[in-house]
Amino acid sequence: MDDGSHLAFFEAPNQPFNFINQHDFDLHIALEVTASVLTEMFEKGNRNNIETRGISDHGFISSAYFRDPNGYVVELTARNTDKTDSKDVLKHNPHKILEDWMSKN
Repeated sequence: MDDGSHLAFFEAPNQPFNFINQHDFDLHIALEVTASVLTEMFEKGNRNNIETRGISDHGFISSAYFRDPNGYVVELTARNTDKTDSKDVLKHNPHKILEDWMSKN
């Protein structure tokens, strides 16, 4: 029988919990899909009045962004295979890519 005692694991007794102001991209999840699924879901989000942004071309990937009912951002991303090759910087220096992206946002 589950008495709920496992929930104590997630609590921090005598510790205050405060929400902090964050940009919506601080709390989001990104999922890789094919280019056709990215387009399909972008159009579906717009048709269903879901807060939708994109499709944004980031060079090596394209992304669409959706806000879920709890306010979190869900990013769907598809590789731009026409813009990558064997010298793809993602394969060689992901930290530099992230650093460059963070400096722009």
